[in-house]
Amino acid sequence: MSTPRFSILIPTRDRPVTFRHTLATALSQSGDDFEIVVADNASGPAVATIIEEAASPRIRTIRSNEILPMTRNWELGLAQCRGEYVTILGDDDGLLPSTLQCARLLLDATQARLLSWTPHTYWWPDTIVYWNSNRLIARFGDGAHWYGSRSMLQGFYDDTQGYGMLPMIYSSFVHRDCIAGVVKRHGGYFNIPQVPDVVSGVVNLLQSDRVLFSRRALSVRGNSGKSNGTAQWARSLGSKQRDTFFQEENAHLKEIIHPSLVPSPNLEILIASVKLQCKDLYFPDDRELNVNIASVVSRMLANLNSDPDAYEANLDEALQLARKHGIVVEPASIPNKGSVSRRKFSGPMPETDGKLSTLVVDCDQAGVQDVAAAARLVDALMPRYTDSYAGIV
Repeated sequence: MSTPRFSILIPTRDRPVTFRHTLATALSQSGDDFEIVVADNASGPAVATIIEEAASPRIRTIRSNEILPMTRNWELGLAQCRGEYVTILGDDDGLLPSTLQCARLLLDATQARLLSWTPHTYWWPDTIVYWNSNRLIARFGDGAHWYGSRSMLQGFYDDTQGYGMLPMIYSSFVHRDCIAGVVKRHGGYFNIPQVPDVVSGVVNLLQSDRVLFSRRALSVRGNSGKSNGTAQWARSLGSKQRDTFFQEENAHLKEIIHPSLVPSPNLEILIASVKLQCKDLYFPDDRELNVNIASVVSRMLANLNSDPDAYEANLDEALQLARKHGIVVEPASIPNKGSVSRRKFSGPMPETDGKLSTLVVDCDQAGVQDVAAAARLVDALMPRYTDSYAGIV
């Protein structure tokens, strides 16, 4: 095969149950201009069997015989990608049947170096967030818009824009020149092991002037029972998976969290740590990009009841962080411990103006049990991709 236009990198660590379906979504793409690179991090034989059964010349596999830190495995896989544009597909995530069709249309029309989107979400049946079990969250949108890279980065640092809008390689097609620029300057693309997908969003902005953002989602983010990201977000439910992850990484929280903070799996701490470590490594002298620790404390307090079972731990760490930086916490700013609804929900979720933006699908009723079926379903719910990008220039 000649040099492909697209490389789909799938790093995997012994998750054959979900990997099988993730691989199927990559193989379902139309056209002959893509390759699939599987970076197998010392998985058992089941992963190799799935690849053999697929029997596709598009698949190339590299395998480590010993468990590597996650970012080391990603780096090795990335080095094997030959495509002009690269994306990483988690081994419980999925591409839509129309993903590459949409990407071709957008890239042909704009010559963008960074094409990004916010994925749909599929909660696998075994997710630890049990009230979302086998739910698909489909997001409706059309068109594509340019965003300035510097303004996006500034928004991330001043907390006017969440990390979900960053052009992370998990939800973007990244031109190989962008990746090569980071590697040339810093010796690798994943130079900060903590939350590497978010870090990739920062370095992609540093290597670009602007980002083309597709309001039509081009992938499905899967949250399975072994999802490391879900284990961080759902603190009270994810301790077992977090322990497994840190054991395999041969790391501890106190070693990966920035010393300006306090060791914690709290999401606000993790994101703040990413910001601080990126600043230290990539732009230490940039006076405009800073982390407001008082704002971190405020958000930790405001979100205490997002996981009431972890209320006390999160409160204690918020107060620790405040004391460390001499920040006064008024008692009135600490919400009383409450409860959160864990009722299974499905149905439309319109905006205040009545426009339908999100649909939550009960996949048990829809006969869907995996991310590949969820990807097919959500693609069928969306308008034709050519209609979604009508008039784009």
